[in-house]
Order: sequence, then structure tokens, then C-alpha cells
Amino acid sequence: MLSYALILLCPNLVLQAQAWILQFTNPTACCSLLDSKFPGQSKVYSSSAPEYEELTFYWTPTAQQLPRCVFTPYNTQDVSTAVKLFTRKNCQFAIRSGGHSYNPGWAGIENGVLISLGYLNQTTYDPQTKLATVGGGSRWTDVYGALLPYNVTVLGGRNSDLGVGGYLTGGGISFYANEKGWAADNIGSVEIVLADGKIINASRQRHSDLFRSLKGGSNNFGVITKFRLETVDATGLFNGWYMRYPFASTDAYLAAANSYCNGGSDADTKSHIIFSASIVGTDEMTNVALMSYNGALDPTNPPSVLGSFFDGTVPDPTFQWLAPNGTIKSATDGLRDAQGSGNRYTMTTVSVHVELELLKTLRQAWLNMTTTDLRVTPGFLVQFAFQPIGQTWIAASEAKGGNSMGITSPLAVMWIQLRWDLASDDAAMLDYSRRLISRFEKIAKDAGKLARFRYLNYGDRFHDIIPHYGIQSVRRLQRSKRIYDPTNVFGRLVPGGFKIPGY
Repeated sequence: MLSYALILLCPNLVLQAQAWILQFTNPTACCSLLDSKFPGQSKVYSSSAPEYEELTFYWTPTAQQLPRCVFTPYNTQDVSTAVKLFTRKNCQFAIRSGGHSYNPGWAGIENGVLISLGYLNQTTYDPQTKLATVGGGSRWTDVYGALLPYNVTVLGGRNSDLGVGGYLTGGGISFYANEKGWAADNIGSVEIVLADGKIINASRQRHSDLFRSLKGGSNNFGVITKFRLETVDATGLFNGWYMRYPFASTDAYLAAANSYCNGGSDADTKSHIIFSASIVGTDEMTNVALMSYNGALDPTNPPSVLGSFFDGTVPDPTFQWLAPNGTIKSATDGLRDAQGSGNRYTMTTVSVHVELELLKTLRQAWLNMTTTDLRVTPGFLVQFAFQPIGQTWIAASEAKGGNSMGITSPLAVMWIQLRWDLASDDAAMLDYSRRLISRFEKIAKDAGKLARFRYLNYGDRFHDIIPHYGIQSVRRLQRSKRIYDPTNVFGRLVPGGFKIPGY
């Protein structure tokens, strides 16, 4: 792990961070001041308002926090007015796009002001530029639906319930990633509100340093109110489905996964596979592959890169459609419905360079550590998953100017997702996830297969993310921070999220 001592490049960063430790304004006063900025308008909701419960609903209750009030801007100027006030009055706040984060405080705040961008949800398409303009508070199901009449789509969430803002600024893995790279690298430009309330448009041509920093830079620079996204053709069919395999098929399944991770994803970039295994309560582990294909699919004659998953090489498959020969919207809506909301979840991540023996060792360690006393926890489900980031993916991102994440060679993002029912089991589940990912990290490191990168959107609240982008990326982020948020408003007043070292 990179140390903070290594990446804090000059002492003035530490001094700058310390200089802005000030007394925050009482959140009740902040809410009153904000409300006074919009006389006669219903934009600020206290906890007694009927709308408050819906505005503070999160995909998982483990992320739930209760702000003193919720601000619902109608346009970018509203956001500018609020951020300017918060900066001047030293009010703590949070920014919520879709509320799909697993971590408390990442898209919420306890007692401060929550900016809920849900009304900034319009999607339009310009056939001349082939760009879609998407509001920062949109959800992907609405974006996909708005673009389908034009026979185009964008790189977005695989679960259509995800919010646009957090997903894109965290990088964004889409079903098109093997061909088109990170979703963030398919942003044409953004409209962003800075700490002083100034509204600017950033792109590769204007404010290019900030633009690159935003791609993987999370909430560290401002509030993005609009994304202009490059589109892809959607006139053809799109397929999404699950393949399930029993425990007895594990060795063949891992061999097929290893082959796909080491060249398969580059060989046919229309394909996309997440490899996982699930333990539900005391039931036997099952292997699961979530697959998609950007094109027609005949299960009796699949594309060659997927052949081993259909032809019996991996024995005893069970096939479950998300969207048979449909659209990106139907596939992602299917995954949304399959995953649901309302359960307690956590997620944690590491990245590795894939080899078969490593996969087998990690899988066995996971099974050994998932003990009976954990499995009898009410509602217990644990998924061990991974997917490749191949050379074509990386090259596609670099061709569009690059990003903040610092990946230069193929790897696999690996993660653990836990589900359970009761808040009283939170501590035990979080402890299990921390121990498990630490064990994975040690196994991969000992094998010489540990990759530096951690994916921000899968990160837990206990591990740093941005230092794992590498020294060069961290330096670039720090430079942008000094230029665009010199008083560190989005570090000291926005307490949640993964912060840039030194801020």
C-alpha cells in the first residue's frame, strides 16, 4: 500500500489541510439561511416534511444517514447559490445523485445539509454532435429510455437504478467497457459548480486538467449538474443473462474464467462477463457468470469466446435471461429487479493479475473463512466476484485522453459483496469483509499478483482508494485541487467520500 508520507508531495499541503479546520455553522442555521435564499419556493425540506423520508431513502439501509434538511435544486443556478452559501458560512453538506453507495456519508450526511439532485434528471440528444446531455441527478433507466427512440445509448450502469453522478465520477464499469473503456472516458464535457459558486464547463479543450481529474476523482472538486456523453449505436439487439453452475463445476468454471480474463475479453469486445460465486446461508456454494453480448445471441450457437460456458466444458449450466435479444434498458432493468433494494449490504475490493492457481487459492480461502457461525446470520449472502480490465479497455480509455485511475496494464477488479438482515449484525459482517479482503491482498501479494489499483465505486469505508491510483495520478489530482478548490471546500465541508491525499 502506498503511504501518505510518500504521496504528500510538499509540506504546504499538510499545512493547508490544517489551516481550514474551523468551527462549522450549526446545521439548523444553515438550513434556515438556505431556505431564505428561495422565498416562497419548496426547495428545503426539514425532517418533519412529508417528503423527507423519500428524499433520504437509500438503496441499502447501511448507508442511511439523517440530514438536518434536504435541498432539492431545480437547476444549476440553484446549486450555485447553495454552494456559495455553504462556503461562505462554513456549512457541512453532502451531494446525492442516486443514493446507491454502500458507505454511510458517501452520498449522505448526519445533521448537515443534503443536496439531492433528483430534479436535475433531464436527458436530451443532439443528432448533430451525437452527444446526450444528462442531468447530474438522473438514473440510468431513465437515460436509456430517453435515448432509445434515437437508436443510441450511452455507457452507464449495469444496474439501471444507479445514479449518474457518483457512477461516472467513480469511473463507471458498463456492459460496453471491453470495447469503449470506462464510462468516465466517454464523457464529452461536464457542467460543474465550483466552491465559489462559479459555473464552468470542462472538457478536453477547456479546463482539461480538471476534466481529467474528475474521471475517477469523485466528489473532490465540485457539484456536477450536467454530463454531455458520447453515444453508441443501439439499433441492434442486446442480451443480458446469468449462467449458474454447481459447486462440482468449480475447477472447470475457474479455468474458463482464467482464459477469458487472459485474452478472451480482448478477443471479442462485444462480450462482457462478471465471474462470481455465491453462498446463501448454509446452502452449498454456486458459481455464477453474469454475461452480456452486444448483438444477437443464440444459446445453441453462441459466440466462440463464450463457447466453453455453453458447450459442457463447464458442466451443468442453468441459464437465466435478464433480457433475451432486447435492449440495454431491458437488460439493466432486469438486473435492477434481480438485485432489489432495502437489504443491508457492504462491499470491499482489491485488484489482481489473474492466474488459475491464484483463483483457486483465493476461492479456497474464501470458503475456509466463511464459517458456519457467519452463514447462520439472518439473511446471509456473500458473493466473491471478479472481472477483467483488458488491454482493449485500457487502450480505449487512453485514446480519449485518459483518466485519474492510473491503470496501464491488464488486471482484474475483485470484490466481496455481503448481504444480511439485521443492524445488530453490522459489526460482525463488516469485520468479516475486512478480514477477507486483507487475506485476499496477502495471498495475491505473496504470489506476486497483487495489482496496485482499487476501484472507487466498490470501495469500503475502511480502505483508501485514491492513493492506489499511483503517484503520477495523485500529483495531477493535487494540482487540480489547488487550482479549482484552493480552500478545500469539498474536503472539509463535504466529509464523506474518498479524499485526495493531503486534503
